[in-house]
Amino acid sequence: MVWNMHGAGSTTFVNTLKELVRTHRPNVLVLVETHMGGAQATKIAYVLGYMGHTRVDAMGISGGIWVFWKPELVKVKPIIKHNQHITIDISRVGDTPWYFTTVYASLDPVKRKELWDDLKNFASTHNKPWLVASDFNDTRTTSERNTSCQETNRRSAHDWIDEMQLVEIEFVGAGHTWARGLSRETRQSGRLDQDLCNAEWGLRFEQAKVRHLPAVGSHHFPIFI
Repeated sequence: MVWNMHGAGSTTFVNTLKELVRTHRPNVLVLVETHMGGAQATKIAYVLGYMGHTRVDAMGISGGIWVFWKPELVKVKPIIKHNQHITIDISRVGDTPWYFTTVYASLDPVKRKELWDDLKNFASTHNKPWLVASDFNDTRTTSERNTSCQETNRRSAHDWIDEMQLVEIEFVGAGHTWARGLSRETRQSGRLDQDLCNAEWGLRFEQAKVRHLPAVGSHHFPIFI
């Protein structure tokens, strides 16, 4: 499960997260845009019972990526910890490893290009099945945003996805994964969260599906893979 919760400090957030974990029981849980440092990550790991975790802490109150997992179910080895992504080597216990990258892309186009270049360099030297998921802060087509959401009309992720020959995993649920504004005049929405894989991952996990869960306590919908 991957979720941009837009801040991880409130008691309400922790209670909401506990309910999501109780209902869906993810082996791996990723939280992005945490806005916080490691003390809260350690607390959440303890409260939820995830004894494995790694993280990139927020810079001030910006960003933050936390990855939690259950070591009795999955083996995880962090490979790269970047301020816009964490890439890990992962497998079920006793199974063959593959790569998982969770992304929280910067709103700054220069920094976002650094992210795409870093992932491109990683792909050029690693050839296992690869899953890339989370908040790209970007859309690829007009159908992935509403007409009020012009600021997400960017091309950097679109070009990188095409160049890397990544494909989208089939999903069910809302077409847009981020929304804000309560009236028709102020409503903005877009599909900022993407779930992509290379051909090797798609062949290995050909039955994989993605669910966009209902938004609770955040502008972003939790993503359950």
